[in-house]
Amino acid sequence: MIYSMTGFGSARAEAPNLSVLVEIKSVNHRYLDVHIKIPGEYQNFEHVIRQKISNAFKRGRLDVFVRIDYKRENIKLDVNEQLIRAYVKMLSELKAAFPIQGEVTLDMITRLPGLVAISTSDLSAEENELIAQKIGEATSAALVQLKQMRITEGQSLVADIDRRISSIDRHLQTILAHSKDFIEHYRQQLIARVNELAPQLVADSGHRLETEALLYAERSDIAEETTRLHSHLDQFAGLKNLEDEAGKRMDFLLQEMNREVTTILSKTSGLDELGAHIGQAAIEIKVEIEKLREQVQNLE
Repeated sequence: MIYSMTGFGSARAEAPNLSVLVEIKSVNHRYLDVHIKIPGEYQNFEHVIRQKISNAFKRGRLDVFVRIDYKRENIKLDVNEQLIRAYVKMLSELKAAFPIQGEVTLDMITRLPGLVAISTSDLSAEENELIAQKIGEATSAALVQLKQMRITEGQSLVADIDRRISSIDRHLQTILAHSKDFIEHYRQQLIARVNELAPQLVADSGHRLETEALLYAERSDIAEETTRLHSHLDQFAGLKNLEDEAGKRMDFLLQEMNREVTTILSKTSGLDELGAHIGQAAIEIKVEIEKLREQVQNLE
């Protein structure tokens, strides 16, 4: 099954005096890129979240927001005394250097960021286990929601991809229909052009010019390109049932398809009406390929 990399999941897990909320937002990214915002005193529980995410997904940028409300009976605060000294020293130096009025107060100090934090160093083994358990439960439930949304988004993307692949196939059939007489048409056009520019050369060379024109036309044939393009389309369709990193493989195939279409355009650019029909169909294929590349960038 193909997954989109866009989605959102949110879940809460609770216990007496403890509530954990986990929200996860996912967008496309080449690799798995996890960013977690969790209260500083609980950062040692990040590994619980990262492990569950890495088990669930292979690609995408995931922004995780965690809120933990724990009503503890005995709360210990950690005070960063060195940081307070640095702030006080800085404020004193500012007062000495500039005409600043006022004194450093306790209220001013407590408003400064990073000076006081709730300590988790005194949490019991049971409390640590309970918090880790509830973070894990909330993360798992949020990931279920996120995965379901990524499935739904993926199905929508696949439907659009199918429409565009069908469009490419129709344009390819147009190219194949007009390429049936490609070699003979190219040979006649080449001889006519040489006859226009150097009629004496045509008269002198006779059958040899016909042979050379045919050989040149055969080298300019687009049969190989159309065959490979058709093969790439078949492979692309088969990737929809791939379980792992279908988006990356699709993107690679689209690059190869674009290369074949570019070659077709190059080989048919010198033709008249026949080349115009083939060229227009090839351009339409390139447009669809670019739109497909935008879509598969969001597939896991």
